[in-house]
Amino acid sequence: MPLALPPALNIPFLIHVFLETPASLNFFFRPNNQLSSPAPQAHALIKQYAVLLLSSSLIALVFAFREADDTSRRVAGALAVYHVAPLMRAVERIGAGVEGKKEREREALRGVGGRGKAEGDLGGPWVHAVMHASALGALMWEFGCGGK
Repeated sequence: MPLALPPALNIPFLIHVFLETPASLNFFFRPNNQLSSPAPQAHALIKQYAVLLLSSSLIALVFAFREADDTSRRVAGALAVYHVAPLMRAVERIGAGVEGKKEREREALRGVGGRGKAEGDLGGPWVHAVMHASALGALMWEFGCGGK
C-alpha cells in the first residue's frame, strides 16, 4: 500500500517545526554557544527559552496536520510574529559583520580548547535571515489566506 499525504498538510507550520526544533535542541544542550561570553548563570534562561521554542514547534506540528480554519489562521499569525525577532537579529548581525568576527574568534580559540567551527552553529546570519524570512512569509500567507 503506497504512503499518501494526510488530507490536510499545512506547509507553513511544518516550516516552523523544521526550523525551530533543531534550534531549540541546540539552545537546550549547548546554552554556552548562544553567548559571546560564557555565562553559566544565563544557562537556565536559555534552556527555558529552548523549551518554550520546542513547545511552539509541538503546537505547530498539531496544526500542520489538521484542516485549516480560523484557529489555525490565528496560530499561524502568532507564530509569524515570533519570526520577526530572529529575522531582525540576523539582519543586524549581517549589517555589523558579525559572521567574519565570529569566525576570527573561533580560529583564535581552536588552539586554546575552543569549540570548532561547526559545533553549535546553525548556519550563520545569512542562513538565519533567509530561513526566518521564509517562515515569516509562509505563516503570514497562512494567516491571510489559509482556511479559505
